[in-house]
Amino acid sequence: MDDDADLRALVEGQLRAAGYEPTGAANGSEGVERAVSDRPDLVLLDVGLPGLSGWEVCATLRSLAETSSIPIVMLTGRSEIRDFVTGRQAGATDFVTKPFARAKLLETVENALAGKDGSSPVPYGPELPERRARGLLLDALTGLPAISVVVDSLRERLLGDEEFGVLLVDVDAAGALEEHYGWEVLDDVVREAGRSLRRLVGTLFSTRDLLAVRRPGSTAMVVFVGLPAGLGEGEAATRLDRKARQVAESLGALLGERFLGRVHRRLQVTAAASRLRYSPQVRLERLVERALAEASAVASTREGERAAAQKAEFDALLRVGRLEVVFQPIRDLASMKVIAREALTRGPEGSSFESPEVLFEYAARHGRVLSLEQACLALSATRFVPVAEELLFVNVETHVVSELAHGGLEVLNPLVALGPSVVLEITERGAIADFEVFRRGLSALRRAGFRIALDDAGSGHASLHALAELRPDYLKISQFLVSGLHRDGIKSEIVAMLVRLGERIGAVTVAEGIETDEELAAVRELGVALGQGFLLGRPEGATRR
Repeated sequence: MDDDADLRALVEGQLRAAGYEPTGAANGSEGVERAVSDRPDLVLLDVGLPGLSGWEVCATLRSLAETSSIPIVMLTGRSEIRDFVTGRQAGATDFVTKPFARAKLLETVENALAGKDGSSPVPYGPELPERRARGLLLDALTGLPAISVVVDSLRERLLGDEEFGVLLVDVDAAGALEEHYGWEVLDDVVREAGRSLRRLVGTLFSTRDLLAVRRPGSTAMVVFVGLPAGLGEGEAATRLDRKARQVAESLGALLGERFLGRVHRRLQVTAAASRLRYSPQVRLERLVERALAEASAVASTREGERAAAQKAEFDALLRVGRLEVVFQPIRDLASMKVIAREALTRGPEGSSFESPEVLFEYAARHGRVLSLEQACLALSATRFVPVAEELLFVNVETHVVSELAHGGLEVLNPLVALGPSVVLEITERGAIADFEVFRRGLSALRRAGFRIALDDAGSGHASLHALAELRPDYLKISQFLVSGLHRDGIKSEIVAMLVRLGERIGAVTVAEGIETDEELAAVRELGVALGQGFLLGRPEGATRR
């Protein structure tokens, strides 16, 4: 499938000359229809299709029983790392990057066909296949039913004069987990949240309360909570609000304990409730949606209150100097010797800003990064107690580096005395707007004796473009890629590519977030030089040695 008629004709000609029988489609919708009706042995799919994108077409073909086992090779002009991971998540078998050689195209097609599952496709008849129906009615991760499944039972009980509140529970309302840790981690959190919510039945929830997901694939779950008959509005609201806060606290604590060490930020569970006001004149499904909308509005208000409290807390951290710094070891993966430590600044234990990610995200959103950076750099420099020739890795935001192009290294003065033992780790939370200005800033840093590391390679803005342009001394491979590396062939290929790229530009590779023996073995096998993560050493205070 490709909207470029000339390219489509070229590809079809090359395939036909190799003995294949190709047929083309000009857009995604047509391609899906042709794939369903013709059942091809393989689909060559362009990413940049009009209407449905290539990712959407790929995901659609994977979701249909009659096309789910067909190999899909993506034709893409993109070379961003996250695009390959996105394609893998959508179900792509392999990729060919344009412009491509005929030999590369045919080799990829042959490999994809050689690995094709030989089982016959599920027959497609007038009835919806069972597994597709199940996917519409039950959430695959939590096993909880969709609202449409429980609505009949809810209707019967409402007709029997029972009363209900609607509790909306979301474990990733802002999408922060998936953004920072990837879909695999978020899936695990949602799966565990579903289990934990079930375990609350019999304690916080009655055995007659109804559990559901807002929709399959969502991070939000819904509980229809029974209320005593004749309860007044005020008393019902108080009872439901108390229940929502208890659920948020209980679920947050359970998930926090379960993912301690894997998710390095506080898991924020949002829970809010409203009363389901039944009327036989209005379709129940619409009444449920109204109640959910009210609960969402309550959640937003609660978020506003939380934001005001966070601002006061953040101001106090900087004003009173309550920031803390810990140091996480970075080891040589061959000798397992500690060769460096990364300074991680955070708020006091138990505070909203205990996680460094939360702390810096907040500062970035509210224009307070420079004042926070100054405090963090000074604290890191004064608390670092090196052993032998250990290096100190310190995080610096991209816009600070850009500012250095205009002169002045005052913000880095606390680190200057440490000289060449300091590695400035560039954290690309925001895209680099002007590479020329940024390069001048890096040159100023290198003249001052600092070495440079690029953080989160393979994720977010740390693109191949940035790697080629900046030529860092250290290349830190994102935890997004390291997590589950041993069981994901696409991630392995990307990490291997980053290792090769590091060798070409003279950068030492560092794997972040190593947390299992399998992940450690995988990064070693792929040739990564250094590593850090909870398996290799947890962050420790300055008095550690």
